[in-house]
Amino acid sequence: MTAPSRSQVPRAWLALLAVAAAINMGAAVVLALRDPRRASDLWTMVEWCRDWLLGGRSLYAGADAFTDYPPNAIVLLSPLALIPERLVVPVWTAFALALTPVLPWFVLRCASPAGIGNDWYRRNEALIAPTLLYLCWAAPRTLLQFSLLSMTLACLAMLIADSRWLASGLLVGAALVKPHIAGPFALWMLVTGRIRSFIVAIAVVALGVAVYDVRVGENPLVTVAGWGGVIGRAYGGPDGLVGNMNIRAWAYSAIGDPSIADLVWLALSAALLIGLCGLALRDRSRALDDGGMAVPAMFGMWSLLTIYHNGNNMILMLPAFAFLWFHVDRWTLPSRWIPLAALEAALAFDVSVRLSAAAPSLGWARIAIEQFDRVLVLIVLAWVSVAWYRLTADPEVRLKPDTTGRRHSASNALSPFTDADRVGEGRLPR
Repeated sequence: MTAPSRSQVPRAWLALLAVAAAINMGAAVVLALRDPRRASDLWTMVEWCRDWLLGGRSLYAGADAFTDYPPNAIVLLSPLALIPERLVVPVWTAFALALTPVLPWFVLRCASPAGIGNDWYRRNEALIAPTLLYLCWAAPRTLLQFSLLSMTLACLAMLIADSRWLASGLLVGAALVKPHIAGPFALWMLVTGRIRSFIVAIAVVALGVAVYDVRVGENPLVTVAGWGGVIGRAYGGPDGLVGNMNIRAWAYSAIGDPSIADLVWLALSAALLIGLCGLALRDRSRALDDGGMAVPAMFGMWSLLTIYHNGNNMILMLPAFAFLWFHVDRWTLPSRWIPLAALEAALAFDVSVRLSAAAPSLGWARIAIEQFDRVLVLIVLAWVSVAWYRLTADPEVRLKPDTTGRRHSASNALSPFTDADRVGEGRLPR
């Protein structure tokens, strides 16, 4: 049998990836429609929206309030209250399934070089493989949540931030229905000097709070204080939720006093954020497709490490994956595929969930399983941060073609596209 040619091998791998992605997303649809537990958060949001929109009830009043979504989220998601009950799950499942491939496409378009002139096919062909790899992850299988909608809006805003600042700000403002998902992208806008878009986003949030208060007849300060109280009770103190990625778990393991543990957790979170902002400011004008995707990637992983997240929120790893996919030179040194393949395997297998039942009987292996997601995010954050530091070692260095037509920077860790490709789209760095 003749060995497959160089051009045939990628096509074979793409076919296998497409089958795996279809199976994964098919399982997502089955789980969404047949497992009632998957819809519990969706039904809770529908109830909140009905209480506010149809009943005019305040959702944050009293010590027993438990609405942890902000008021602007209740307003923007209130159309859920108008959908007939029998259609809520099917409609949201179909909507989320349609959005699932759109999210990686937006992120990858931001991170990837511009392509070959105006050749649409060649420009977008490079996005197919990483999009299919994302569709094999465990996180996208959770369709009945709102993280996907929030992040898709935020990443579309990121894609158009430099061409349509007003629309970009409106999109991020809408995306802030989940602040711990869209917040990293709003922070990216602020740190990189896209101030107008950031102000518009904050204005959208403020308008949402105002609309909420008009309906219930409540003072905005009372509403914000009530929501803050819910957040404090839900995510702080001895009974606060701790996710698989949150470093708060380490503070609680090391410190017996919950109040002191929370202070340590908040201090570590603030220190890490300050450090990442300092890293971002090394070259805040660098274009997203010139390695600048590292900045929202770092902020997204900071959110995973410091704020409570469910497993489906591992979609916040996507900007980091996109940065590494396009800015690690795997072609001249194939061994660099190994860590990227390991990352893909970890995100697809979902160790903490798959092995959680067996963990108690595995001795010391239990610790590795319980800490897996937390350590994974820390390692990838370090990987992206070091790559960004090397990339910005000299702010004047931009991607330059070598004799093979591949682009390299001072870090020798960038993707195989030429500067001429970028000129064709007018996307040279600012």
